Amino acid sequence: MPTGALLLTATVLALGLLLGAVALVQAGSGRQLRERVRSMSNTAAASPAAIVLPSIRIAGAEHGPLVGRLFRFLRFNPDIPQEQVIPWPVVAILGVVVAGIAASRLMGMLGTPLGLAGGLVSGLFAARAVFTWQHARYCDAVFRQIPDALGLMVRAIRAGLPMAEALRGISREMPSPSKEEFSRVVGDMAIGRPVEAALIRLHERTGLTEYAFLAVTLGLQSQTGGSLAETLENLADTVRKRVAMAKRAKALAAEARMQAGLLVVLPFIAAFAMSMIQPFYLETFTQNPTGQRMAMIGLFLMLLGLLTIRWLIRQAGKD
Repeated sequence: MPTGALLLTATVLALGLLLGAVALVQAGSGRQLRERVRSMSNTAAASPAAIVLPSIRIAGAEHGPLVGRLFRFLRFNPDIPQEQVIPWPVVAILGVVVAGIAASRLMGMLGTPLGLAGGLVSGLFAARAVFTWQHARYCDAVFRQIPDALGLMVRAIRAGLPMAEALRGISREMPSPSKEEFSRVVGDMAIGRPVEAALIRLHERTGLTEYAFLAVTLGLQSQTGGSLAETLENLADTVRKRVAMAKRAKALAAEARMQAGLLVVLPFIAAFAMSMIQPFYLETFTQNPTGQRMAMIGLFLMLLGLLTIRWLIRQAGKD
């Protein structure tokens, strides 16, 4: 392939993926700058006798529709920076590298348009895989700490402390990441948000239904009355059983994951054995364009089967 075509391919892929990186930069580091500029503009426009009071409104997400869709597709949540084990610039660079390698391979077999499209899709899905793994890892850590958090809440309520102080104690005593999440809940309550609404926001950030149960329980208890400690203790017992059942399901699914891994590895082991016995058997798949297309189709179908098996295992674990 000519050098000019490779440079053009790399440039197009870099520009396409760096658009998402620029959007992430603007959504993260630029948010505070925009708030400062807006505050200075409001102060300058006000009269000298006017008293500028701080606003207690929570600034909503300023992402545009396209950026929001990109974030949802990539499974990237800028509101939870602590879940990012790998910094997002590194993930963006990884996506660019994967896109360049995939495009350089696919352009020779499928042509320039399809090769560029395949490279861009490969880079996006590589970044999505990393962000999905980080988000799942974070939510799993929060999920495993739910029984301890509810236990602290029940003990604080039985000791006579109000709900706000019980949540504040969780934000001080629980380890990360529940510590940071409940600190945000306490912050929401400090500006006047009801406790059930603050917990619903926690459910929306993590996707854990247990916190939705807690929010509904507290909302109903505030309307109907009754023993809050007993209600929370029953909820804590239910959640504890759900966590134990989820751990058991994950242990049982380990066998299915191992079988899926063996199904993926076996073709490569067979190909390696054939190359050692009769090397020319595999030349068709490496030197012939038709064989290369067949190999790419086989790899794609293998990846699709692996993702399908993982999805089935995940759905079985949710049930």
